[in-house]
Amino acid sequence: MKYFILAGEKSGDLHGSNLIQEIKKLDNEALIQAWGGDSMENQGAQILIHHNQLAIMGILGVIQNIQRLKGLFKTFGEQIEAFQPDAIIFIDYGGFNLKAAKIAKKKGFQTHFYIAPKVWAWNKGRVEELKKWIDHLYVIFPFELKLFSDAGIPTTYVGNPLQDAIQAFVPNELFSLKGQKYIALLAGSRKQEIKTALPLFEQLAKANPDLSFVIAGISDWKELYQTKIPVLFDQTYDVVQQAELAIVTSGTATLETALLNTPQIVVYKTDWVFYSLAKIVIQIKYISLVNIILDKLAVPELIQAKFSVDHMTAWMRDLLTKGATYSQQKEDYKKLQFLVGNAGASKKTAELIYSAASAK
Repeated sequence: MKYFILAGEKSGDLHGSNLIQEIKKLDNEALIQAWGGDSMENQGAQILIHHNQLAIMGILGVIQNIQRLKGLFKTFGEQIEAFQPDAIIFIDYGGFNLKAAKIAKKKGFQTHFYIAPKVWAWNKGRVEELKKWIDHLYVIFPFELKLFSDAGIPTTYVGNPLQDAIQAFVPNELFSLKGQKYIALLAGSRKQEIKTALPLFEQLAKANPDLSFVIAGISDWKELYQTKIPVLFDQTYDVVQQAELAIVTSGTATLETALLNTPQIVVYKTDWVFYSLAKIVIQIKYISLVNIILDKLAVPELIQAKFSVDHMTAWMRDLLTKGATYSQQKEDYKKLQFLVGNAGASKKTAELIYSAASAK
């Protein structure tokens, strides 16, 4: 059969690649076209548009790219018409993917949404959009099942796909930093996140010359890493697992860091218009997935003005003493492991999508 997958960012590319791997076990002649990245391409997908071209952040970013977004949606419609997939799979990236799902559904295609938009945090009005444009929803947090099922959306809880990636990870025995003491710095996966974080990380390293820092870089944006801090590209899990602690830009990486059992400090800064609006509409207390799932401030969050050298240094020095803050994070991580659940989300989701597409 034919599958079209739309993954709008780096984390979606990872989950998409694991999903493709499982689909091909069920359907070894599957033809897959996608918007995604290198991981999905390595699993055999034909990448029509790289997720880097979709990396638009904040209200200002959307306003500045309205014409380009219109062009992307037009292209998406043309591509699915030409390919005629048996199933279209949208992975996370809710704001963009819900608009694409509307286009797909209006054209009569079967639509699946894997990793639901976080409407419980931002915009419960989107639940109605999901109900209109999505045939089946696959959620990764237990509490999401009731929210979407009660709204009349066919929903299945499949577990968290990050456990698939973490459990598949085999530490590199030849990793260059093995045995060394350092602090891992994760600047994010989007262009603007990296451009915002790197100067602050450089200031942090300069202010703490007695400590070693290593950046876990992403080769998709290699040209952005103009820094004196050592950068290791595409070795994020090794860099994080071997680190004493990590300073992590909020996103999927915060949960990955926790599942790798590395203490962390979460940081984030965005444009003031987006942040001001978010403060009005946001319906959750925390920004990092770790704290959201645990429903407590398990890891520090340094947001906007608090994303500063002084604040990072204070938390960093505290964690490095391996005192009460460090011990509490480790305890909270044990509970998090239990709440996230076991591996198998990719397999379960692939089986359900394959079954639905086959039954058409």
